[in-house]
Amino acid sequence: MNTTYSIAFFAGLISFLSPCVLPLIPGYISYISGVSYNKLVKKKNNFTNLKIIFFAFGFSSVFIILGSTASIIGGFFLNNSNTFRIIAGIIIILFSLQLLGLINFQFMNKEIRFFTNKFSNNFSFPFIVGVAFGFGWTPCIGPILGSILTLAAIEESFSKSILLLSFYSLGLAIPFVVSG
Repeated sequence: MNTTYSIAFFAGLISFLSPCVLPLIPGYISYISGVSYNKLVKKKNNFTNLKIIFFAFGFSSVFIILGSTASIIGGFFLNNSNTFRIIAGIIIILFSLQLLGLINFQFMNKEIRFFTNKFSNNFSFPFIVGVAFGFGWTPCIGPILGSILTLAAIEESFSKSILLLSFYSLGLAIPFVVSG
């Protein structure tokens, strides 16, 4: 196996152990299954394990899509990096002003929640929660994921970048499934 793929897999394991992922595992498993944590501990079933696998497919799809697009559009961003650097600086300034309370963007003050009572008996819900995890926790695991995305962007082929992100996702998914 290529060393880069081993590094990607290990990076996924490290992402699982990060301080903003590991403590939330019981909550995620409970949320995905639609059952309280105490009930989950008492009765293990394959239905819950299957939901965790769909959850893992959800966040894996986000990371793989990010990696595949990184290799496709990486050159575009590299060629226009000065423009994007200025835009990013303006966005950071605006977000800082929002944080300080000097300006108020209403769309940044909203929260959207989905409750599992309505969705707990199907497999699309865990997949959707996995996608949300992929996007929502990307800043938390960002340094590790960013390095893998950088490796994916410089891969010589589209398929190799997808394979690299698949190994990263597998490294993050296996501990989720095992802990479930």
